[in-house]
Amino acid sequence: MSPNRPTSLAPSGTFLVSLKRKLAALRPYRITLILILLLFVLVAGPGQVSSSSGVIPTFSIQSVVKDDSVTILTQNFPAGQTFAVTMGPMGTLGIDGYWVASTNSGAGGTFTATYTIPEQLRGSYQISIRLQSMQGYYAYNWFYNNSTNSNLSAPGNYSGIPTFNITAVTKNETVTIKTNNFPANQTFTLRMGAMGTQGIGGIVVETFNSGAGGIFERTFAIPDALKDSYQIAIRAETAHANPYYAYNWFYNNSTNSPASAANDYIGIPTFNITAVTKNETVTIKTNNFPANQTFTLRMGAMGTKGIGGIIVETFDSGTGGIFERTFDIPDALKDSYQIAIRAETAHANPYYAYNWFYNNSTAGGSGDEPVETTAYVYTGIPTIHMCTVVRNSSVMFRTNNFPPNQNFTVRMGPMGTAGIGGYVVGSFNSGAGGTFDKTFNIPASLAGSYQISIRAETAHAYPFYAFNWFYNNTASVCN
Repeated sequence: MSPNRPTSLAPSGTFLVSLKRKLAALRPYRITLILILLLFVLVAGPGQVSSSSGVIPTFSIQSVVKDDSVTILTQNFPAGQTFAVTMGPMGTLGIDGYWVASTNSGAGGTFTATYTIPEQLRGSYQISIRLQSMQGYYAYNWFYNNSTNSNLSAPGNYSGIPTFNITAVTKNETVTIKTNNFPANQTFTLRMGAMGTQGIGGIVVETFNSGAGGIFERTFAIPDALKDSYQIAIRAETAHANPYYAYNWFYNNSTNSPASAANDYIGIPTFNITAVTKNETVTIKTNNFPANQTFTLRMGAMGTKGIGGIIVETFDSGTGGIFERTFDIPDALKDSYQIAIRAETAHANPYYAYNWFYNNSTAGGSGDEPVETTAYVYTGIPTIHMCTVVRNSSVMFRTNNFPPNQNFTVRMGPMGTAGIGGYVVGSFNSGAGGTFDKTFNIPASLAGSYQISIRAETAHAYPFYAFNWFYNNTASVCN
């Protein structure tokens, strides 16, 4: 295939149904994780996207032939993913829409693709379009059903995520925001509310037009009802059924210039374990910590992520970013083989980061032989990718980012179950972790199934786990 153009696959009558079932099964487990990872990340209405990794796929509308076809241009698409393409009425985001095609993203990144507008939507003024893969990547947009020769005008062609930062505050009086990637010629309602509400249902402060869009600054009065509040949520949103929106929050303290890092902070705080002295101390090295925040450091049993653990110390993050700190291991956890550690603020929607470590002395400590760094600094999300299937006989998957030295049980079950409560087909130890291949037999009870769910999970109270599914047809798709 051409590296800049996707492959169009024959539509499958059950592909979209399977996609919905998989995502429904995923919801109880992944949504919590996604909410954690996206803490203080700003999201949008039209053009909003999501994924289970750092990759954010988007696409813009390039041209339309009325009642005939639409051409899109992708950005940052993952490679080797099969996307279901659906279209639906405006406001649906393409969810439960009419099947249009299956598209393989090939080498990923940027490519163009043209899709036929379904008969059921011909004559519509506006149409939603969605691309979604079984792996959980998706992107959506919408377009005016009018013929164009090139890029659409701004209202139809906008894609991306509108955001804004807080640039200045005068306590109890005003707050100034600086926008980024705002859509043009849209009327936004600006609301403020209690911290933790994201401004939803907040006090209406003002309406404004985004004009040429993009980057601009605006100053708004703080409502009387929120004066003397310590922190305030702020939200800008249009009145569409599926609105453009962005939100943030700020400390209600006067600033002389751009807001402090605490106001302007975005991202995910994390920390690694850099040294351990058995039963005595552990040293962490932070990354991307917000500034001027008071964190409580807890330690607890392995698998708890430090939730409800023993309070060890509170500390101030100072200028934030990267720094090292050393903490005492509590008496109650001495001689534990592994220990969970967590740093968290006291906000209603807190900043937090967690990790775990082996309670063995490492370089810089005394006593036991050092363990390899990779053994105790695991962070991230373990995943599995289906590689080879022998119909009714076996399946081989390839892992990614697996934690080391963990015992996993592998289960298979009906499609849509995410493997929960499925048939036990084997177990394995992850060894050095990371990437490796494993093969398991398909149980007789699932022979003849069209699609099968598969899950690998540890036995912790808060387990490591990964799941996927496969067509029960002989195939080999890994390189």
